[in-house]
Amino acid sequence: MRYTSDCITFDIVYKTINKKTYIMKKPLITLAVASALLSSPFSTVADTLIHAGKVFTGTSNSLQENVTIVVEDNKIKAVKKGFAEAQEGDTVIDLKTSTVMPGLMDMHVHLSSQHGGPQTYLERFSLNEADYALRAANYAKITLDSGFTTVRNLGDGYNETVALRNAISKGYATGPRIYTVAKSIATTGGHADPSNGLSHLLRPDVGPKQGVVNGEAEAREAVRTRYQDGADLIKITATGGVLSVAKSGQNPQFMADELEAIVETAKDYGMTVAVHAHGKE
Repeated sequence: MRYTSDCITFDIVYKTINKKTYIMKKPLITLAVASALLSSPFSTVADTLIHAGKVFTGTSNSLQENVTIVVEDNKIKAVKKGFAEAQEGDTVIDLKTSTVMPGLMDMHVHLSSQHGGPQTYLERFSLNEADYALRAANYAKITLDSGFTTVRNLGDGYNETVALRNAISKGYATGPRIYTVAKSIATTGGHADPSNGLSHLLRPDVGPKQGVVNGEAEAREAVRTRYQDGADLIKITATGGVLSVAKSGQNPQFMADELEAIVETAKDYGMTVAVHAHGKE
């Protein structure tokens, strides 16, 4: 079976060159999550041969030319010089006019609110959880098609990127590998406090579950709640931010004991901590 395409998307782990994920796009094609490999009826009983015109491994400054990437059971098992002849049952993907390179990673994305803008604040009153989830799925596919095979989502509103991560890993949606913090953790009035900018008549009562903490005990509770919700890591907004609906965009917004409690608890649960920090202090 032969596939010829200007842009084919896969997700494979490269064993022989530093275990890198490969991406392809014409003329610079990215090998991302394995829609073609997984859908192939021979993916677990035969090889998939990728005939690549050029390959950039990232381990040197030079390109390898005219090579075959051999994929077995969704993993790259070899890279051979020349265009290998397919055996019976093999799948051949023709990328002889394309360049293959390692997959890109974006360490700070917000898949459910990529465009932002003034309308973002008004949409808080008109959109529901499902709206944000569908947007995130769309942006995830766009991100993958742009050559990013792994992203770190640093904050959403309704844990929608946890669901999206699971859907992608199970094959229900198309997108990059996602590591998500779910909801960020802030203090009252801090950068990620969802009640900021609202009239006191509309302001909800928020706490650790919504990502707003005051004191060491609530800081620990918020981390444990993120763990319960399925987050991969923790995100805190240690200062205000450029787009903050708060009094200051730079001031420190956590006490030392709160920060220590968050980091200590995250470590206990095997989670790392990402920090939003725009201030000077």
